[in-house]
Amino acid sequence: MIDRLIKLFATTCLLMAAAVPAAWAGTTQDPLEVVQTAVNKTLDALHSHTKAELASPKYVNHLVSGIILPAVDVDASARLVLGRYWRTATPEQRKAFVEQFKLLLIHTYAKSLTEYADSKVRFLTNRDTVSDPFATVYTQVVRSGQQPLAVDYSLLKTPQGWKVYDITISGLSLVTNYRSTFGQEIAQTSLQALIQRLAKQNEANNKASAS
Repeated sequence: MIDRLIKLFATTCLLMAAAVPAAWAGTTQDPLEVVQTAVNKTLDALHSHTKAELASPKYVNHLVSGIILPAVDVDASARLVLGRYWRTATPEQRKAFVEQFKLLLIHTYAKSLTEYADSKVRFLTNRDTVSDPFATVYTQVVRSGQQPLAVDYSLLKTPQGWKVYDITISGLSLVTNYRSTFGQEIAQTSLQALIQRLAKQNEANNKASAS
C-alpha cells in the first residue's frame, strides 16, 4: 500500500508543482490559485521535454529538484512523518533525516515523472477550506479509461507562500502512511538505523541514476 501511495503522491505532486519556484513565491496567491497555476505550468513543462530527456535518470533527477522542492515544505513533512520521534531526536538526527527524506522524495518523483502526463485535473472548489495558516484544496485526477482519483492537497502558509506538506489520495494520507511505516522500523531498530538505511538506499539510487 505504501509503495502505491508513494507513486501516486509523486505523480500528483508533479501535476501541481510549479515548473519554477516563482509560482510559489508570491504570498498574494491563495491556495487554490497556487495549485491551479502550478498544474498548468507543470503540464506545459512535461510536454516541452523530449522522450530522450525524460528517459535519462540523471536529467530527470535534476529536473525534479527544480520542479518539486520549491513546492513542498519538506521540513514540515519530515517533522510530521517522524511524529513523536522528532521530539526525542537530536538536532543532528533531525537534520540528517530531513536530508535523506528529501533525497528519497526526489528519487520517487523522478521515477513517476512521466506518469499521468495526459491526465486532467478537476478542481472541487466548493469543498476547499482555508483556516490560516492551513488550507486544503480538493481535486480529482481524471485519467483516460479509469475512475477519477480523489487527491486532496494540505497546504501550510510559510514566509515563501503556501506550500504543500501532505497529500491525501483516495482518503489515505501519505504522511500518515510514512509515519506508520517508519515508526514500525524505528521501534524495531532505532531512528539512527532508519537514517542509515535511507542513506544507503539513496546512495544506491544515485549510483543507478549516474550510470
